[in-house]
Amino acid sequence: MLYPVILSGGIGKRLWPLSSQNNPKQFQKLLNNKTLIQNTYDRISKGFAKENIFVVTGVSMMDDIKAQINIENRQIFGEPAVKGTAMAIGYAALKLKDIDEEASIVTINSDHFIKEEDKYLEIIKQAGQIIEEKPDQMLLIGIKPKYPETGFGYIELGDKIKENTYKVASFKEKPDLTLAKEYVESGNYLWNAAFFVFKAKELLKWYKEYLPAHYQALLNIEKDESLIEAEYNKVDKISIDVGLLEKMPNKLVIPAELTWADIGHWRSLRDVLSDGQGSNVSNTKNISIDSKNNLLYSSNDKKLIATVGVEDMILVETDEAILLCPADRAQDIKLLLKEIKKEKLDKYL
Repeated sequence: MLYPVILSGGIGKRLWPLSSQNNPKQFQKLLNNKTLIQNTYDRISKGFAKENIFVVTGVSMMDDIKAQINIENRQIFGEPAVKGTAMAIGYAALKLKDIDEEASIVTINSDHFIKEEDKYLEIIKQAGQIIEEKPDQMLLIGIKPKYPETGFGYIELGDKIKENTYKVASFKEKPDLTLAKEYVESGNYLWNAAFFVFKAKELLKWYKEYLPAHYQALLNIEKDESLIEAEYNKVDKISIDVGLLEKMPNKLVIPAELTWADIGHWRSLRDVLSDGQGSNVSNTKNISIDSKNNLLYSSNDKKLIATVGVEDMILVETDEAILLCPADRAQDIKLLLKEIKKEKLDKYL
């Protein structure tokens, strides 16, 4: 059986100052009157039984998850520390293998926007069927790129093995703009959207070979759950992309034509909410002269935001901080947070 696992342990640093350690982005209403995780859960529950949907998150966020979505305690896997997606996904695989020895998993990020929900669910189920046929493979769902995005990794298509399914030739790190343009123009690359489909027991075998420290930690946790905090402290923080996918040979990919966005930074949110005509995106009353393509956000939605001669900018105001940056520098907010920490201004994080 295929089990969706929603990854909801991050903070969303690039959506600072709205997203913070105490109020991470998945619990924010950024797209509509529901939070990001509520939208994600509602979307996936249209295609899967609710009792078969699981969430992996930080222990400190478990109560927030239960307050946000209708889910049982047994369906939430709590991590004692943030150790990257390799450990989060490995822990979910360990727990699901105990529930169902033949479990297949599809990872679902809690902060994605997808317009064509029926098509999306159909592709996920197709991926699950392929994994049943080829259980020794890791299957990715890649998004056909709409433009040369420098904030995503890319998947290079290899040989076609069946209709709409290819071998993965290589992974490419986040490219510069020139290289991103080459990738898109070639038609042979997909955005890596972090949709991974695999057999739980096979993942643990791959960890044994490529991530032995993680494998040993998971093995120890399986023997004695009370050791989880100590075992988490032993492993390095690493993504599954770097720790596993870039090393293992057996990878397949399905290209998907979906209106998809990773709501990972303010520019991506602006692009999702934009009308495509250059209008400003604002959550409150906005008066502008000669201003376009801006995202203007205030945590006080009764405020007026007024702009003159401003283009392609991000302005975000909360009770604690104000952020102003060009839209094409939205990815650099992580660097800004390092400077804030360096200046010992942690109360703003």
